[in-house]
Amino acid sequence: MQALKALVIGMGILIIAGMAILVYGLSSKFGSNMAAKDTPQDGRHDMMRDMMHDTAHGTAAAFGTIRAALPAGASVESAQMQDGKIMVFLAMPDGGVQLMVFRLSDGRQTGTIELQPSR
Repeated sequence: MQALKALVIGMGILIIAGMAILVYGLSSKFGSNMAAKDTPQDGRHDMMRDMMHDTAHGTAAAFGTIRAALPAGASVESAQMQDGKIMVFLAMPDGGVQLMVFRLSDGRQTGTIELQPSR
């Protein structure tokens, strides 16, 4: 009878531990998805975090305001920062994509890449 009682208690502990692991796993999975839905999907969140990190650690110089004209009908799709440059991806009205590249050290535009859809 003692062995049966110990077995029941042991199985109860295993059930409670299993439920705790299941709740933790579900909250981890759905918690990270909820956080991802709250952040912009176009890379602005990552870009701003990287810019703040670079400024705080002295790896990016302040350059003031950058003024760049967008082509007529273009819209900003996303922006990405990498290797001391910021790349702005534009969706063009003809279906093409244009990439504008700026240096973070002085804010100067270093180039433009135009990708046209095949016809």
